[in-house]
Amino acid sequence: MIKQISNINMDIYFELSDLYEEEFAPLTGAKRNGNGHYPVSTPINKTHIGYIIFNANEKIGFIVINIEKEPYDICEFFILKKYRNQGLGQRLAFTVFDAHNVNWSVKQLYNAEQARAFWIKVISKYTEDNYTEQLYEDKKWGKVYIQLFSSKEKCPCE
Repeated sequence: MIKQISNINMDIYFELSDLYEEEFAPLTGAKRNGNGHYPVSTPINKTHIGYIIFNANEKIGFIVINIEKEPYDICEFFILKKYRNQGLGQRLAFTVFDAHNVNWSVKQLYNAEQARAFWIKVISKYTEDNYTEQLYEDKKWGKVYIQLFSSKEKCPCE
């Protein structure tokens, strides 16, 4: 089951986000605050929406996207380790792509090899290899991979 993040389940997003930030802290340099938690990188608001994936009421992961303008950007994506390599992350990504009839961008830090491998596999399958990838220098993160593609041809949302 996939649910959009709202005030009702925001606490679940915060909990999963803390685990996400902990996993990426060696790459991002993020530090815990005085309460022992990592700050949320991407708050949910009018320009950033998110979805949580559940399996039999167990929280599995989340995705947050920037919907301010096209291409929509996947800001955060996380699946708990014990649920990886089971197709759940792909299902979450495909569901979100299908829900929005837009152009997309997905970025990974240069050293985030597992994340890049995941996204190449997912995007390649979703688009039937109809995407582009670039390596560029981001002012904040340094070297970053970006994949660009569209869900406009595939979207059942109209």
